[in-house]
Amino acid sequence: MYKANRNRLFDEQQNEGNQLKKRANKLAKANKPMTVLKAVNCILELAEDAEMSEEFWVASKPFADYVAKRMKTSSTQAVLLALLVEAGSVGKTGAISDIARYTNCRNVKMMQYYHDLEELVEMGFLRKTKKGYSRETNYIIPNALIDAMNKNVAYEKPSYVCCNVIELFQKFYELTHLRYEEELSSELLLEEVQELIQKNKKIPFVKELLKLHLDDDDELVVMHFCRHLVLNNEDTLDMELNIAYLFKENWERSNFIRSMANGTHPLIVEGLIEHAFDEGFHSTKEYRMTDAARKQLLKGIELKLDEHSPCDLIMSKKIVKKDLFFAKDVDEHMRRLTQLLDEKEYQKICARLKKGGFREGFTCLFYGAPGTGKTESVLQLARLSGRDVMQVNISDVKSKWVGESEKNIKGIFDRYRNMVNNSKKMPILLFNEADAIINKRQEGAERAVDKMENSIQNIILQEMENLKGIMIATTNLEENMDKAFERRFLYKVKFNKPDYEQRAHIWQSMMPSLDKDTLSRLAANYNFSGGQIENIARKYSVDCILYGKRSIRQDTIEKYCQEETLGQKTAKIGFMK
Repeated sequence: MYKANRNRLFDEQQNEGNQLKKRANKLAKANKPMTVLKAVNCILELAEDAEMSEEFWVASKPFADYVAKRMKTSSTQAVLLALLVEAGSVGKTGAISDIARYTNCRNVKMMQYYHDLEELVEMGFLRKTKKGYSRETNYIIPNALIDAMNKNVAYEKPSYVCCNVIELFQKFYELTHLRYEEELSSELLLEEVQELIQKNKKIPFVKELLKLHLDDDDELVVMHFCRHLVLNNEDTLDMELNIAYLFKENWERSNFIRSMANGTHPLIVEGLIEHAFDEGFHSTKEYRMTDAARKQLLKGIELKLDEHSPCDLIMSKKIVKKDLFFAKDVDEHMRRLTQLLDEKEYQKICARLKKGGFREGFTCLFYGAPGTGKTESVLQLARLSGRDVMQVNISDVKSKWVGESEKNIKGIFDRYRNMVNNSKKMPILLFNEADAIINKRQEGAERAVDKMENSIQNIILQEMENLKGIMIATTNLEENMDKAFERRFLYKVKFNKPDYEQRAHIWQSMMPSLDKDTLSRLAANYNFSGGQIENIARKYSVDCILYGKRSIRQDTIEKYCQEETLGQKTAKIGFMK
């Protein structure tokens, strides 16, 4: 009985082997001339449900040998590559279990080929990864290998030798992007990055990086920050979006996030990385390289971090002196603010506030009708106190791309803190025409745009709460301002349109060549703001140059005034010209 069964099994195997040989011969004839892709397809035709039997290996040998010769691998590795190409042909990963299912054999049997798979990884034919909660190793076929198969040429692992630092960071980006797409395991990423570093020791950046004697993980993080700076002009990185994905989803990643958040990570302790908004937001989500690290590692590399900055820097020495005209209440506010911003008084007040446990930041709101001198008031305060002004252009801050506006707002306060740290006198942060960002927040916001607006306002509110500096905002629409903003402004100064007396002073200062009766009549008949009077004075000056002073008659000035009104009339007070 035993002998009969053994003979039957032998006959079945021989029959199967004969069938596979016939199929192999038929495939060979049908695929002339042979190419790598055709050979791979033939291997797959023979391997399906063949249980990786001896008969399969014999039948597939001509095709495996062809692939092996072209790709410079062993015949066994050529078969494994073919099976993994099929498993990952639709952008998926392939695993030993996928090969086992395709060939209809047990996973245990496939484990004998594990060493061959590891060699393919080392040669760059495969990349290892683990997805989700699966403990199984998955393999990915690099696109470069597929291209080589299509071209019927030998595959060679891309060289890591770089000509310059830009090329270095481009290759580094390619590796980290593979990790981001989960096409590369964290272990293999470290190995690849170390090879990249070792092959480019002559590049100045790598020389400086190696001088730090960092662990492999820390070198990876530092290179990641530098890459964003050099290639993307990004100096601030989000922990979850930009950094943490470099590590495994296990205790290693958790420990990294925790130690960075509480400031105990070696990169923070050694002064290489810092919290991006430590003084403002007290957030542990965003980080940046320290200035010292930038100077050491990126010496000689041109960075353009402020190329698209939504801010203008106004130097106090370049602010032109202008006469000030205020109503009594506004004049009192301006005198108080001028005294406060005097450097000696300012330092005394800050020290006293700090000692008393109060916030040290000064926030002011200048509000009122357009043209009443709010912005010019800020500039004159800056000139008198010798303080530079960082003026924020609101239109440039708000972006049509959701998420970018929040980033721009954070970047503004970040740049202001840098400016504070590098200035002898505390500079002024000016949000000019801030109506669009301090208006009432949307309750129950559901649209992405409304959520973005609320997010921007929450960021500004938090920054104002923790401000160490001087912030002034101007707005024309105070009735739309959110109550939370109103509470956070320490000083609130209302600029109304000037009354008759102020208008007369403004007319006289801007058009002194006109007689007193004309000036008085203009002040009485036209309820203009200082800005409107300045427009008329400029027109008058231009026409005097073009046509001569004698050609400008009283009715011409009246015409200027009528053009300026546009049928609108409003009311009174203060102007800073």
